[in-house]
Amino acid sequence: MIRSVGRMGAACMQRVVLAMACVLAAPVGDAGACVTDPPLRTPEPREAARGADIVAVIHVDHVEPLTARERAETDRLFTTPGAGPFVPPAPSARFSVRRVLKGDIPVGAVIRNGPTSCEVYLAEGGDYVLFAMKPPAPGDRIVPMDATFRLDNTGYDAARLAEVESSLTHSNSLSP
Repeated sequence: MIRSVGRMGAACMQRVVLAMACVLAAPVGDAGACVTDPPLRTPEPREAARGADIVAVIHVDHVEPLTARERAETDRLFTTPGAGPFVPPAPSARFSVRRVLKGDIPVGAVIRNGPTSCEVYLAEGGDYVLFAMKPPAPGDRIVPMDATFRLDNTGYDAARLAEVESSLTHSNSLSP
């Protein structure tokens, strides 16, 4: 009898440990989420299309990883107390243009691929609707705006792309 009580106690303890692990792990799911003060607001695609210099449908051909020097710089920036605001090194994404909807894309341009959860990350092999401002100087990378979205061959993505195209085609019409 004592032995079975021990097993029941062990089973109960396992349940308690499992429950505690679930409670403690729950907040970790969003640990990598972008948190800013004030919170970032992602504009609707129609709004982003009006404000962007560049709107295009692109395919990400290759994402170049950070060099050893860039990784060391990133580690230094994230571990140095009191470093103040900084822009960490970021990988570059090489891409093919499927269609330009607005503006011009500089020949040979690459995209700054977000190194943090607060920036746009483009996956190699993915198709995207890119919203961006013109790079400030020749040779600078294109920085995608937050409204940039992946085209995953869903009806929802197709509708968002159609909304962007419509807003650019009818840019002089009044919109709600």
